Amino acid sequence: MPTMNTPALYKTVAALAAALLLALGAQAQDAAPRRHQHRPAGVTELVGDLSAQQKMRVDAINKKSRARIDELRRRKHAVCDSIAVLMGQEGDQSASLDPLFEREAALQVLINREMYAAKVAIDRVLTADQRCCLREACRCKEGCCH
Repeated sequence: MPTMNTPALYKTVAALAAALLLALGAQAQDAAPRRHQHRPAGVTELVGDLSAQQKMRVDAINKKSRARIDELRRRKHAVCDSIAVLMGQEGDQSASLDPLFEREAALQVLINREMYAAKVAIDRVLTADQRCCLREACRCKEGCCH
């Protein structure tokens, strides 16, 4: 049986580990519950009795929030791409990876804050009855987080 030299074995193991981590990450992302996804169009669908002015204000909030979230997600994906590259390299890349892990987490915090800020802004546009209606509709609708 042929034997592999040690550096070649390490490269093979590192490549397999990186591929496994990427596959597990993708699988976890696919299997993750979608309850925190930003679904701005749902408000006008879930609360049927919005006035024209309310619809206009909600649409403006959603448009502004969506643009910010899209930019944050683009930046987060770029960080994730850098992480994937480093994880595929041989040797201990902790010194390079740790700041990227922190940056990825910080970007997710900003995304979550932006989603919450949009929710609060929309709540200010709605009447008490409309907010109650939205909460009730969201309890029944998978993926809604208002």
